[in-house]
Amino acid sequence: MLLRKRTILAIAFAGAFTGVSAMPAYAITMKPLQGVSFDIGTKRAVSYFLSDNGACKLTLTLAEVVQDDEVNGLTAARMTVAVEVGKVAHFDTAEGKSLEFKCQARAHVMSIEASNQPTYWQHPE
Repeated sequence: MLLRKRTILAIAFAGAFTGVSAMPAYAITMKPLQGVSFDIGTKRAVSYFLSDNGACKLTLTLAEVVQDDEVNGLTAARMTVAVEVGKVAHFDTAEGKSLEFKCQARAHVMSIEASNQPTYWQHPE
């Protein structure tokens, strides 16, 4: 199941997480209940997942980084989506950044990759 969102804002959640200051060129992997935090553009992303009936139940939060390392919780949002093994969930920000979450290995591992996507859509003529 592919999921596309144009703009995503989210709040940070309480709990332990692994911090990453910027998305690297390689994929980040996470295990169930292992939170991961990273910046993508001017957004702070925090995610974790649960293995649920052979799928990865992903929770993603995004919030605007406003000053130094602080996030604006007033403009934040959170979402949860089930991703089947071998499938990918795509999330796009308004800045043209894209996150790709892939459920792998019997729903025991998820990989995260970031990329730049165009922020415009051209009407076909």
